[in-house]
Amino acid sequence: MLADALELGRRLPHGAGEADLTLVNALRQPRVLVLDEAQRLPGPALEFLRGLWDHPDTDTALVLAGAGSERALRRVPALASRVLTWELVPRLIPREVATVMAAFHPLWEDVSEDDVAWVDEHVGHGNFRTWAKLTSHLTAETYGKSRPVVDRRMLERACARLMGPL
Repeated sequence: MLADALELGRRLPHGAGEADLTLVNALRQPRVLVLDEAQRLPGPALEFLRGLWDHPDTDTALVLAGAGSERALRRVPALASRVLTWELVPRLIPREVATVMAAFHPLWEDVSEDDVAWVDEHVGHGNFRTWAKLTSHLTAETYGKSRPVVDRRMLERACARLMGPL
C-alpha cells in the first residue's frame, strides 16, 4: 500500500534493502505521508516509519492519525520523541461544516448551505471521516462530468450508501 500511496507504479522489491532504497528515493522530494488508523500498526512498522523519517535523504512529514494512535506511538519512544505536536480533531460544529468542506474539496463549493446542513444533520454529524467518505462517493458519481451539479437527490444517494435509506 505504501508503494501505491507514493505512486511508485509497481510493488516494492522483495529484498528489504532494495525496498528501503526504493522508498527513500520516493521520499526525497517533499511529501506529507498520512497514515490513518496508526494505532493498528505494529511496533516494527512504526520503527520502520521512524527510520524513513530520520533518513538524511528524505524530506517527509508524517501525519499519524486514529483514535488511540498516541498510545501506539508512545510504545515506540524513538518515534514519539519526534512528534512535533499532538492534535485532537473534534467534531465540526454545524456552522463550520460548509466552510470546512468547501476548503476540503471543490465539489462542496457549489452545494447550498441548506443541503450541507441537511447532510450534516442526517449523516455527517460533524464527523470529518464521514464527510470524507461522502466526498469520495460524490466524486465517483460525478467523475467525468465537466461541471457536475451536486443536488439534494445526489446527496441522498451518497448518504444512503453510507447509512442505508433515509
